[in-house]
Amino acid sequence: MRQAPTLTSPLESDDFQWLDRIAEPVQNAMLRVFGTPAGQRVKDWLNGTPIRHRVHPALVVVPLGAWTTATFLDALEGLASGTDKRAYQASADAAVALGLGVAVPAAAAGIADWVDLYEHMRRVGAAHALLNIAAVAIYGTSLGLRLCGQRDAAKALAVLGFGTVVLSGSIGGDMAYNLGIGVPFMLMPKPPVEWVDVLASDDLPEGKPVVVGVGDTRVMLLRQDGQILAVDQMCTHAGGPLPEGAFNGTQVTCPWHGSVFDLVDGRPIHGPASASLRTFNVREENGRISVHPSYEGERY
Repeated sequence: MRQAPTLTSPLESDDFQWLDRIAEPVQNAMLRVFGTPAGQRVKDWLNGTPIRHRVHPALVVVPLGAWTTATFLDALEGLASGTDKRAYQASADAAVALGLGVAVPAAAAGIADWVDLYEHMRRVGAAHALLNIAAVAIYGTSLGLRLCGQRDAAKALAVLGFGTVVLSGSIGGDMAYNLGIGVPFMLMPKPPVEWVDVLASDDLPEGKPVVVGVGDTRVMLLRQDGQILAVDQMCTHAGGPLPEGAFNGTQVTCPWHGSVFDLVDGRPIHGPASASLRTFNVREENGRISVHPSYEGERY
């Protein structure tokens, strides 16, 4: 008996494969743009790599808040008169305009995150993006009608736009909480806090990564120029296997999406990763190598 696949969202099913026909050419085009040196620098900032924090979630709160405020002000306008009515109208219009203005950089950051997705996750992200585009178009039309004095039609469109944003936001929640998109893989599992003997010194040659177990955690060791570096073996972006990546001195490039990390302090140099790798202190004594998490302090 064939078991049905487990889905976290209906959008992952084959019924929505038509989204792939939209997503694939757009993704390929954006990868070409971000593949240039200048494009890579822009993508790093859109991913939040230099500041080690995702940019898209921080930006989307502005249009969401602005359009929620506009909906509330539109309702108050219907109950007011005279000067109050005009004040509510002006404030609602300004809130719609603010949301549209910040929606552009928020969308750019979202595209920079989405372009590294694949298969069903890319499909769900495409649906999220299409709904956001529809919301921007609806609110843009609403703003135009407001400026032309057609407020009843403008407010009706704003209600439709708000519903579209709520639906899009629910899909965004699926992406973050159910599919784990953008969730740093370094969060689990937690290694022991004491020093752990992991390897004989002779088993760690110069320039060749070796993966060892530290409790339930897999740690990558690299002997480079006389020092031993130790970090989580998984890329914090999507869990890519760093030991299979390309090494350049004390830097490693993830083989899956090209994130680059400094193995000395774990910081991301190029995205799409924005979270640092966990690092481990190393002690080499009597022909043995021991490690423990650097963020737990010294324990002997």
